[in-house]
Amino acid sequence: MVVLSAAIVKKDKTLVARQFVEMTRLRIEGLLGAFTKLVDSGKDHTFVETESVRYVYQPMEALSLVVITNKASNILEDLETLRLLAKVVQDCCEIQVSEENVLKHAFDIVFAFDEVISFGYRESVTLSQIKTYTEMDSHEERLHMMVEQSKINEAREMAKKKQMELAKQRALQPKDAAGPGFGSDSLPGIGPSSMGGSSFQDSMPSMGGGASFGNDTSAPWSSSMAEDSGPAPLKPGAPKKGMALGKKKNADVLGSMGISAEPTPSPEAVAEEPAAPAYNPLMDPVRVDIEEKITADLQVEGGLEGEAVCTGQFQVTVLDASKADLAAFRLAPQNQEFRYKIHPNLNKTSHANNVLEVREASRAYRANAPVPLVKWQYKSSNEDFLPVQISCWPSTTADGTQIVVELELTDTSITLEDVQIKFPAAASSRPQVSSAEPGEASYDGQSEVCWRIPVLDKSETNGTLEFVAKTDSASLLPFTFDAVRRGATKCPMEIAECYHMEKKDAIAFTCEK
Repeated sequence: MVVLSAAIVKKDKTLVARQFVEMTRLRIEGLLGAFTKLVDSGKDHTFVETESVRYVYQPMEALSLVVITNKASNILEDLETLRLLAKVVQDCCEIQVSEENVLKHAFDIVFAFDEVISFGYRESVTLSQIKTYTEMDSHEERLHMMVEQSKINEAREMAKKKQMELAKQRALQPKDAAGPGFGSDSLPGIGPSSMGGSSFQDSMPSMGGGASFGNDTSAPWSSSMAEDSGPAPLKPGAPKKGMALGKKKNADVLGSMGISAEPTPSPEAVAEEPAAPAYNPLMDPVRVDIEEKITADLQVEGGLEGEAVCTGQFQVTVLDASKADLAAFRLAPQNQEFRYKIHPNLNKTSHANNVLEVREASRAYRANAPVPLVKWQYKSSNEDFLPVQISCWPSTTADGTQIVVELELTDTSITLEDVQIKFPAAASSRPQVSSAEPGEASYDGQSEVCWRIPVLDKSETNGTLEFVAKTDSASLLPFTFDAVRRGATKCPMEIAECYHMEKKDAIAFTCEK
């Protein structure tokens, strides 16, 4: 199967078109123009063939979603690709698939199409995976931005304090500190000699609006230049047109006199700036976050399809670098069935002995900078590796499709929290939930039916959801299952000790899994 292009068209124009193979603009415009003429011919089919290409299309409100392939492609695969693209378009347009919404979310649709089809071939992805790939919400990026913002706030606070100190120093300086050539009595008759001092200051680089030149070192320069000047000051009755100074030069002259040309910020204004977050001494100097994620594809009737993949990471954040800049961790014996990778800055020899420590002291941890030290992966084709079993029973009714879902917690030794099962459902399908036990299920009115169970444990291991929708079963599948388990991971990652690599002192830490 080779997909040449995927497009959303109207009778008279093309709204969005994404090409997956190299072709000219004239060719794609000719292909889409021919498609509109073939559809208008009155034939009621989901595909149309010409001598060179095949059009597989699906009406969407007043628009049409069309996939252009070569004639050698498998039409069943083409239809599956078309259905997935239709779900993508409905998800991107949110409320209704209309010309206005398609143009508004054109780039989102194109990016999502790229996740479905790559170089003309369909990728093995689901709608939930596409949403995850396009959103790309990164926890590490958020933490990095928070750390960078705290550094910016700290630098701004230090600059404000320095500015206040300089303002106080200038206020304490005597008014005649600038020397005899620039006394207060000589201001009404500034002569060409004093203008030389002003032009010298204009040629210097700016250091804060001229205020930084208000120190004692500028006075000898200005005084000597005034003494060496030959011409006398202008008379009071002389015209003053040639002596008018611009605003910038006035500020420079005042700066050379030790007078601030800018208003001094008040203490209240400085207090309004947010201060950098300080380390709380009541907190432990090290925080460890152990995160693990298990993903798998399940068959509709139940059972594992392919392999379940377990990935995780051991992440460390040093909150107090003065105590834990060289923190080291001694771990309990690790399960060698998992594949481990360690950070390049760590000592690999020590990791073989279940110790995590940096290679050398120059690679110490920075404060508030999360660092993943260890990552691991494990793949299993055994269904018992998953803590739940899910079966879906779709059936066709007179009004559309009825969906019945059975959920069972097979590992009763664990507790799952925030359990969510989501079915894609367009607004036109108007789904209605018949029953949901335990928890509750509802339709968000736009794109999905969501079944939420706060806690699933040994006290209640089974659940059932039932709802109906005015659409076919293909539009409601696949669905997604998400849940959270806290306090434990599949990979045994236990910290036996945390200590300073050089001092060998024990370091307190908090650990979340």
